[in-house]
Amino acid sequence: SSGINAEYGQRGAAPHGWVNLIADKFVRKLDLTNRGLSGYNTRWTLQRIRDVVPAVPAYHYDLAVVWFGCNDATKPGLSQHVPEAEYHDNLTQIICKLVTTLGVQPSNLLLLTPPCIDEDMLEHTFPGKGRTNARMRRYADVALTVAKERGCQSADLFSHFQSRVSEGLFTDGLHLSERGNELVAGVVGEFLGNRVQTGMCIPDWKDFQ
Repeated sequence: SSGINAEYGQRGAAPHGWVNLIADKFVRKLDLTNRGLSGYNTRWTLQRIRDVVPAVPAYHYDLAVVWFGCNDATKPGLSQHVPEAEYHDNLTQIICKLVTTLGVQPSNLLLLTPPCIDEDMLEHTFPGKGRTNARMRRYADVALTVAKERGCQSADLFSHFQSRVSEGLFTDGLHLSERGNELVAGVVGEFLGNRVQTGMCIPDWKDFQ
């Protein structure tokens, strides 16, 4: 398996992060590669795509999860902002790169939309950054469009989170809390669970008795 994403991917590798939760759930059933890059948008990812997706991969990848949009959707004028049309094209290029270079079939690639945010909490923590749910929704819709165009699987995390904001999904209005990470792990785990063999790749020690 593989994961290529920005802010939420790198932080997802923390002890209670969604990447670690997935790694634990599927231990000895798949090998997980995380390419989360905190602060990155789709433009910067494409500029460094050879560092993220090697031209000659050491392994064949069967599955992939792509998650971008949170940083692209910052307020126009900020360095991380990427216009919606470019975000669409960048996502498409990233997906095509994973398909052609890693050999992942589009039907085995999950594209996650950016989640909603807690605007009040975020403005208190990071005043003036200009992230809004109205803009995040537009970028989420772009991601869903790209997934449909490329024949990928998709998950609308914006809607999934929006109905559960009261559950304390964020630590600062943007970054995921333990509960937020659990929700993401549940969505990604369902996708992987339908595609990963139920048994272990290497026999259990008890099988040698």
